[in-house]
Amino acid sequence: MSAERDVDVLIIGSGPAGSMYARTIGESLPQARILIVEVGPPVPGSRGNHTQNMTDAERAAVQLLTQGPEAGVEREVALLDIAEGLDPSLEFRQTILPGLHFVDSNPTLRDGEVGLPAASMSTGVGGMGIHWGTSTPRPHQSERIRFIPAEEMDAALAHAEEVLQVTTQTPPGTGLAAEIYAAMADEFDGPGLTPVGFMPSATHWEGDRLVFSGTGVILGDIEETVPGFELRSETLARRVLVEDGVAVGAELEDRTTGERYAVRAARVVVCADGLRTPQVLFASSIRPAALGHHLNEHFQMASFVLLNEDFDPSRFERDPKALGYVLVPFSDARPMQGGIMALAGSPYALGLGDDAMAQRLGVLAWYAAKDVRAEDAVEFSETETDFYGMPRMSIRYSRTERDLEVIEEMRRNSVRAAERIGTLTEEPTLAAGGSSLHYQGTVRMGAADDGTSVCDDLLRVWGVANLYVGGNGVIPTSTAANPTLTTVALAWRAAQDLAASLSAELADTASATAAAAVTPGAGA
Repeated sequence: MSAERDVDVLIIGSGPAGSMYARTIGESLPQARILIVEVGPPVPGSRGNHTQNMTDAERAAVQLLTQGPEAGVEREVALLDIAEGLDPSLEFRQTILPGLHFVDSNPTLRDGEVGLPAASMSTGVGGMGIHWGTSTPRPHQSERIRFIPAEEMDAALAHAEEVLQVTTQTPPGTGLAAEIYAAMADEFDGPGLTPVGFMPSATHWEGDRLVFSGTGVILGDIEETVPGFELRSETLARRVLVEDGVAVGAELEDRTTGERYAVRAARVVVCADGLRTPQVLFASSIRPAALGHHLNEHFQMASFVLLNEDFDPSRFERDPKALGYVLVPFSDARPMQGGIMALAGSPYALGLGDDAMAQRLGVLAWYAAKDVRAEDAVEFSETETDFYGMPRMSIRYSRTERDLEVIEEMRRNSVRAAERIGTLTEEPTLAAGGSSLHYQGTVRMGAADDGTSVCDDLLRVWGVANLYVGGNGVIPTSTAANPTLTTVALAWRAAQDLAASLSAELADTASATAAAAVTPGAGA
């Protein structure tokens, strides 16, 4: 194999983190050769467009394409084989969202485990960034990463908000949203608690149309500004190539032909997602002790509330461009996040119809932080493979006594929130494990290479030079906040470091080449 590099940067995964790496490096080094590989197919329409910006027919077509092993298969057929002991009802089937596919629809649980039976992923250009819910709250208190200076992290979060085109409604809001905000602030604000506000959202208005930020807004105009950029779909990264402790490229597979080939690179970045990133490292025999461990996904509980007369939407003048999504943020003394929103006039289409009752409904959605343990993990088989021929995953996941206490507190807070504005239509129910799609900790960052982390605070993998990671899996803290904003911010920090080191290397190479060109007898 020739030592000559095919590209300067090879990025595995086309979701928000991988795309942020590409954009940041391209902005710093427009002469760089950057290759993103994505195992899934391209999707029709504008590259990286969010499915909520599409027509119903376009959205359905894209969702079928990104279902991985079940691409093109109607969901009723895809989910016939449900694991023994799991609810095969329509309610359970709805724990997997359109456009996704299960990690393992037939998991084997050990004694005491609850697993993540609804753990799922998207496989297509743009990754989850074309499907995500666009909520972008900042982390608070212990959700924040203590070994990153606060001012650095705040600057990174602000940059991520700019890139994602985040919109935040300022309290106290207007109309019905202002009334709900006031009720929630009265109920949940207090000493030491993060104040109630409104949920930031990666959306913006273009005329009368609400536009959702997909992966495309992160990539921006990279095709025009970086001539050496390429996004290669239906390309599986089988393993990272490591020589003498240095990542030098990857072995790739063309999913359409089965051809395997190597691409050599000066830097390799793995952003496959919170479960497939550790899978790629495992397949590459890059196996730090913490790889796959400290897996955590926040608990999720949702319910509907019938708004009482004081909050009847018909009594309020509506601001058509205010989302009105009230946020009860995470606090250490209340390790959960709540979201409360009236559905009347909401730009979020939930398909509930236009009858009188639907117009009086509100939705409550709560996330609670998990008690992070090394024992909770995604493990990989040495002998069995998945649909893509990669090491088969198994998830080991349990709840601690602390988890059970937090879940019960989340249930009480759901009831408290509902009673302030109306009557619950059903008791709050804990969603199936894996439903939030926010899988963290599996390639977690750390302040030192002490066996409890996979990478440093700039996402450089311990013990392997020129290898970076990204995605939700790098977040080391227990969180209730939606992680995408933090993930994009961390990718930006890391990509700046990568670009600086690569710039120096490219400059040295250019200088050496120029010197050789003017040296008598050079190349003879």
